[in-house]
Amino acid sequence: MAATVDNLESHHSYRVIRGFADANGVHIPFDAVGVIRHIALSDDWTQIIIDWEQNGQTQKLVFAMNATDGPRNNHMRTYFEKGELSLPPRPAKPKPETPPAPTAPAGPAADPSLERFGGLQPLEEISLGELAVACSCDPAFHRPVWPPAHLSVHACLRCGTVTVTRQVGDDGRHTGNAWIGWWAMPTPQPTVDWLGRFPRVNRTYAGAKWRWAMPATLVRYPTLVYPADARVADKAELAALEQRLGVEQSATPRAFTFGRALMDIPAPPAGVPDSFRAFLFARETAAFDETAAPETLRRHANLYNPASELAADLLLRRPDAYGLMMGWLVSADDDTFGAGIAMLRDARRLFTGPGDPRLAPAILSIMDGLPLGRLNDVPGRVESWMRFEAILAAIADLGANSPAMLDGLSGLAQKLASKDRYLVDAIRIVINELNGVDNRPPV
Repeated sequence: MAATVDNLESHHSYRVIRGFADANGVHIPFDAVGVIRHIALSDDWTQIIIDWEQNGQTQKLVFAMNATDGPRNNHMRTYFEKGELSLPPRPAKPKPETPPAPTAPAGPAADPSLERFGGLQPLEEISLGELAVACSCDPAFHRPVWPPAHLSVHACLRCGTVTVTRQVGDDGRHTGNAWIGWWAMPTPQPTVDWLGRFPRVNRTYAGAKWRWAMPATLVRYPTLVYPADARVADKAELAALEQRLGVEQSATPRAFTFGRALMDIPAPPAGVPDSFRAFLFARETAAFDETAAPETLRRHANLYNPASELAADLLLRRPDAYGLMMGWLVSADDDTFGAGIAMLRDARRLFTGPGDPRLAPAILSIMDGLPLGRLNDVPGRVESWMRFEAILAAIADLGANSPAMLDGLSGLAQKLASKDRYLVDAIRIVINELNGVDNRPPV
């Protein structure tokens, strides 16, 4: 199985956000876009080896594990921005030869009914075709199980079957032939049963507010959450269930919705594979309350934790929440800063409203203090661009549309006009959103 390093994963497109040269002097410039086809570690674990595809050509990139500069373990996110799944095109099927005239009745179908699994995880790695769940129900009842993990987990809202799979396919970007398929992955049934205790979700990827191309950790897609025990008999019941859940969840914070769905999940069985560590981390986060040590909650509020919103919500309930948040937002540690962002974007309870006199001066002061040195290998970008974008996204999520904030953002745009036009565009988008202007491009 191919390795994963930080945010790098095989068969995903990536944009280079900071130019670099690998250990062999191969130069990849800023803004280059390619697809990682394979990631591996050398036999002696001293090198990271990546097959990098651009315009149909593949070259090998090599990075030393002990490097102190450039792309390396725990620093890949500084150089690569992850994009969409981009699997290689499916080989064309050979033309079948003309079969001889049958001399006996045709035998049974090659792919027997999925009912033979009886709602259990298949014991062999088999293709499920276009189905993500090994059941014979209409795929309209199939939903992903949350949180997303290295292997996919889906469940059927009709019969309750839960299946662990890996995804294959082609998005059609280069071939015009888009397709998707699923392979069941052998997984111990006690693990599958435990995974089935987690909620199902329906995430609307096209429904997020139009902003700018930003890291996935900053994007909050509209998500409908189904309890693990939710069952429907037909599509009419499914529509009614989704209508009811939509009304209920629109009136409650996302952290409350996920926290309630994660209640009473038992301890995991022994030997849960590392592929499902996101589930382990989410359950651990849901078991805390606001009396947990701030440092513990800070680690779980990291934006890369799928349950970050739960930990941030607990932190915001603490009497020292404002001080913790403001202290973390100026921390030099990226994970600590990320926890501060997770708090800020849901910090309405800490302020009397968008015009709270503490809000705009404090946040604008933090951005005013960010260093503006140029990145030598990234033309037109300042060294703190990722922190600027995180704070801007949090301001928009918070709806902080006070005159002081709007004026301050306008002044910041003028300050950055000659230094980073990408940030100026992001500021414009946030100001428009705070003013109620739709940023989506015309169809």
